[in-house]
Amino acid sequence: MDLNDSVVIIDKPSGHTSHEITSFVKKITGSKRSGHAGTLDPNVTGVLPVALGKATKLLRYIAGKDKVYVGIAKFRKILSKEEIEKLFSEFTGEISQIPPKKSAVRRKKRKRKVYYLKLLEVKGHLALFETKVDAGTYIRTLCTDMGKKVGGARMEELRRTAVGNIKEEKAVTMQSLIDAMWLLKNKEDDSLLKKMLYSPDEFVSFKKITVKDNAASALKQGAQLTVPGIISFDKKIEKGERVSIYSEDKFIGVGVSQIDGKDFEKMKKGIAVKTERIHV
Repeated sequence: MDLNDSVVIIDKPSGHTSHEITSFVKKITGSKRSGHAGTLDPNVTGVLPVALGKATKLLRYIAGKDKVYVGIAKFRKILSKEEIEKLFSEFTGEISQIPPKKSAVRRKKRKRKVYYLKLLEVKGHLALFETKVDAGTYIRTLCTDMGKKVGGARMEELRRTAVGNIKEEKAVTMQSLIDAMWLLKNKEDDSLLKKMLYSPDEFVSFKKITVKDNAASALKQGAQLTVPGIISFDKKIEKGERVSIYSEDKFIGVGVSQIDGKDFEKMKKGIAVKTERIHV
């Protein structure tokens, strides 16, 4: 595994910004570049994918995945389990949000999807919940907006447990990463580090197209993918959908399909995929 073309999943501790953690990882590993997918507030913990080296160019495809959180909301009034569940149901599905003042994005109303909002436990003013949401959904804002319906609420604690198919079981602590790098540098033992590093394409989970070697070479030179260069493809691909491009088992990059999968076999020539990011 190439350290400068990999992703490490950090279990972000409370009290640090995502940018600080990413900088720490860069310094610990000695990488030239680093970046993270999906910013977490300083007091929020959990899954923070950090890309190293050229893997940073693929972060946009990782950051855009759905997120899962477990959190605690504190209501001003004591509500029954039934009242909270009814409230949660009102905020499930498509919702509108205005990003908080401290966010890095423009403060305008945006549509986001809450896939589920599950009540796990109630104790006095506190409600433990789990939720799966679109990328870019603010859970703090969600808690505040729910509170407006019942006399007030705020987010007390929050932990991100998944980013797309990246679950918290893959996450490692900063100390574990430090230990693994020490072992590599001082004992020439990469066994711990190997378990922590992932190829970035593992998390770029688009439908797959496999191309011929000569087509892969042409793509690396800036060409678009034409129909004759394709060996195999997913028939469920839809026009306008992003796809992962492979040459045998080697990841080449990401592109946008120009035709439906069912039409790949019918066409004899023409551009099948416009490349968006070639990973070389």
